[in-house]
Amino acid sequence: MNAVTTATVSLGSVTIGLSIMAWHLARWWKTGGKGGGSAGPGGHAGRDPKILIPFLSSVALGMLCVTAAEGLLGTGATMLLGLGNTLGNWSLTAVTGTVTPGVTRSGAKSLTPGGCAALVIYIVVLISLWKSGPKVFKGKVISGVICGVMLGLSAGFSGVAASAVVTVFNAVGDKVTGIL
Repeated sequence: MNAVTTATVSLGSVTIGLSIMAWHLARWWKTGGKGGGSAGPGGHAGRDPKILIPFLSSVALGMLCVTAAEGLLGTGATMLLGLGNTLGNWSLTAVTGTVTPGVTRSGAKSLTPGGCAALVIYIVVLISLWKSGPKVFKGKVISGVICGVMLGLSAGFSGVAASAVVTVFNAVGDKVTGIL
């Protein structure tokens, strides 16, 4: 089994991750309907959840990368998380004057060897889609990865979601590769 990451998350980093997610969800809510957000038969805009797939799939990638404690993915994600902690803490302190406590969840999960294999395959699929996708898609993927890294180890709901994603990748990867 791989080592568990020792990275920590601050409130500033979580604020950055949640801000990125709020940005994408607000834009989806405003413009996600057919015909530019016009009212549907029920009097509300018909929002297509498929529009969120590129962003949410890359959020899952960021969450998985930050749980990979070693290698290029884990090291890069940990460095990005450290930058997010620094910038988020500075912005919260400068804007609101508040302190920024650590909000890292205890008992963080790590990827099994099969889960790591599934992660590499997932990265290959996302890169192939990214290379062939429009510029808007590329922006959603990059911001989604950043969002996932910032939220992946947090003690809140996003940390629970990350734990579920890691569990699924471990189960699928172990079964597909025959490690079980």
